[in-house]
Amino acid sequence: MRIFPHALSGFGGLVYAVILTLVALGLMFAGSRIIKGLGFLVVGFAGAAFGIAIGGTVLGLIGSIFGAFFGFLIGGVIGLFLVSIGMGLALGYFAYLATNYLTHSVAFALIVGIALFLVGLAISRKLLAVVTAALGGIILYSVMVYFGFSSLEAGLLAFVFALAGYLVQRSSPGHRQGWGRKPWPSA
Repeated sequence: MRIFPHALSGFGGLVYAVILTLVALGLMFAGSRIIKGLGFLVVGFAGAAFGIAIGGTVLGLIGSIFGAFFGFLIGGVIGLFLVSIGMGLALGYFAYLATNYLTHSVAFALIVGIALFLVGLAISRKLLAVVTAALGGIILYSVMVYFGFSSLEAGLLAFVFALAGYLVQRSSPGHRQGWGRKPWPSA
């Protein structure tokens, strides 16, 4: 996977690599929170733009202000739900593709895809830490290869950092342990 353009070298390449390293570390060690925050902001800004357009058309300047505020809030909340839906869609789609490839039965592949979409929705909180740590590891691998590490060295280091990041995310106070149940109180 190449994330560095060929023309990017020198100081520009160094700055780009440092930024990607920070993004990779952020995804590995705090990816669950970062992804949810980004989802809130991106969809919130889209909702604000929609609210400005609709509110301004209906009520003028005051409508634009209220539309921006409420559009941002409503869009942000929708963005939080889209993270789980997106993970469910990804799992369901890849399950559909794999099942269709192995069985050549579209109907069976569709059933498996829908079932794993629902499973993806149910376990998206668990998967989010794994997915963001793995994505951060892939980005870190590319940065280390750019800096001259061998593929083996970069792969091993990226794996170790991604695993450490996953473990940090899993043990963070905001991450629920177990499968939705609270642990038994200790005596």
